[in-house]
Amino acid sequence: MKLPKGLQLLFLLVFALSYSACIDSNGGDETVEPLPGGTQTVGQKKNNNSSDTTSFEDLVKSYERADRLFWQKPDLVIDRLGDISQSTIADIGAGSGYFARRLAHKAKRVIAIDIDEQFIEFMDSIKLVELPKEIQGRFETRLATPTDPKLHDNEVDVVLIVNTYMLMSDRIDYLRRLKQGLKPGGRLVIVDYKKKRIALANPPQSIRLPLYQVENELDEAGYRLIDSDDTSLDYQYIVMAGV
Repeated sequence: MKLPKGLQLLFLLVFALSYSACIDSNGGDETVEPLPGGTQTVGQKKNNNSSDTTSFEDLVKSYERADRLFWQKPDLVIDRLGDISQSTIADIGAGSGYFARRLAHKAKRVIAIDIDEQFIEFMDSIKLVELPKEIQGRFETRLATPTDPKLHDNEVDVVLIVNTYMLMSDRIDYLRRLKQGLKPGGRLVIVDYKKKRIALANPPQSIRLPLYQVENELDEAGYRLIDSDDTSLDYQYIVMAGV
């Protein structure tokens, strides 16, 4: 029997919070297995060679897994942004809000952007039970489209894209749209999977982007490369560019 939508959301909220508690008490899982891809939408094909689809519940469980703390190192990634206490951050492809919720503790304002309305509803709900009341006001969600992040001109100081850039279809045009939303002196940070011979099955090599391609696309879209790091994370690179 299928649970009502409200009960499904409640179950997922409890699941996400219990995973956070598991991180604190047990230190996470021993087996590290990265996410199956970037921020997918519900029912999206996992890759071009598979007809399997991913349910909303499966995606939430995947994004909130305890071992993600160890291989993706969100605190390290956020530290790379520097002092963001007076900054507005846009998290593109925010999914369950894994990064956005952490950013809300440090940034002046966080806009968690996703193209899936179910993730927007999930983030709006989980912030009420996970974030302190004084921080909830800093956390905003926004429904976008695959071609438009729905940012206002000069709205944000930093754009963060984690596990999502490789899934964008027209990346150059999207980067230019993001550039319009960045304030003068703003920065764009991309975290995505290395296209190297490493012990990593998912996402498949066929959809990963080599680091040099990301750098070239940023240049083509009119960005200035600030830093390119493929050593701090085992499975991913961190690229920072300015406008």
